Amino acid sequence: MKRSLLLTVAVLFLAIPFVAFGQYFEAGKSYAGPSIGLSFLGSTPEFGLNYEYGMKMEFGTIGIGGLFRYWGYSDDWGYGKFKYSNILIGAQGNYHFKMDAGSKLDPYAGIILGYDASSATWTGASSYYGFTPSVSSGGLVLNAHGGCRYWISPTLAIVGSIGYGSLSYGALDIGVDFKF
Repeated sequence: MKRSLLLTVAVLFLAIPFVAFGQYFEAGKSYAGPSIGLSFLGSTPEFGLNYEYGMKMEFGTIGIGGLFRYWGYSDDWGYGKFKYSNILIGAQGNYHFKMDAGSKLDPYAGIILGYDASSATWTGASSYYGFTPSVSSGGLVLNAHGGCRYWISPTLAIVGSIGYGSLSYGALDIGVDFKF
């Protein structure tokens, strides 16, 4: 899975025509799109949605918005299985680094403050006197992340990001963002 994901990303970047659009992160515009990634908790795919709104500040351009992430998988034990799922809903704030006019790159770094909810449920043979174990947890998380958009048209960008913080949101994501 990891090898095919890296190959797909490489093909996408090689297939992009290198024509300057002069597009970069702009104040007053919205950016939204889906993402897929690899969670740092194994090779489980992580699915997400991102939204960001550009704002001009005295010290540069920032983006504020939200994000959603989900991953889930099951672990088969032969006589039953555990099903795991994780959901992160958060707010994000990103600083966008200024690039030369005509650059197709939009690098950024930021933080995420969110709520993380996870669960593990057993399905199968009872393990202890008819008791079926199930556990859930949740709490606030604070994460750092960074990434870059690469504009392939005036309103469409390929996005790559890496995040680190709580064990539930540490991922390498790729996706697309639409500017509107």
